[in-house]
Amino acid sequence: MLSLQRSRLATVLVAFGLLTGCANGGESDNTVRDAAIYRAVVVDLVDRSRADLEPSEDLPVLFIEALGVDGIPLQVQVEVVAGFVEQYEIRFIDQFDEAVEVDLPGQPVRPQSLLIGLGDIDVDETAEVHSELYLSVDDIRGFSYTLVGADDGQWDVVGEPVDIEPEGLVP
Repeated sequence: MLSLQRSRLATVLVAFGLLTGCANGGESDNTVRDAAIYRAVVVDLVDRSRADLEPSEDLPVLFIEALGVDGIPLQVQVEVVAGFVEQYEIRFIDQFDEAVEVDLPGQPVRPQSLLIGLGDIDVDETAEVHSELYLSVDDIRGFSYTLVGADDGQWDVVGEPVDIEPEGLVP
């Protein structure tokens, strides 16, 4: 399992190196910032899910679907994956049924996984992100997060996220 994790990390680092080698400084700064914001939201959503995602033979899977108009740029996806390489297998998806057992009653998320929706990031002095957590057709939660950046590049959730009506992960 350790060699698989190292292989995944090597793949992520090579992809990241290729992608960032072509980016200018401003885009790279935004990539790092956006990935840090998304990672903070994902960590909070996993905690809120209360799902049992203990690694067994394989890492738990976090399926992530872009909910915003702009999508999630590939460079940001690579950074997000790299941030969780030892904890979770991150899969960015385009189709709902990649993460959900659509043929089972209640359409639950696949075993040992979560489905997370992430909206566009609106950044000023703070960052605002719409997100959703899907566990089953009867358990879909929406949240609006406010985050604040620190000098070390980390982003932290400010207070409790506001509950909102889910829209993007509703089947």
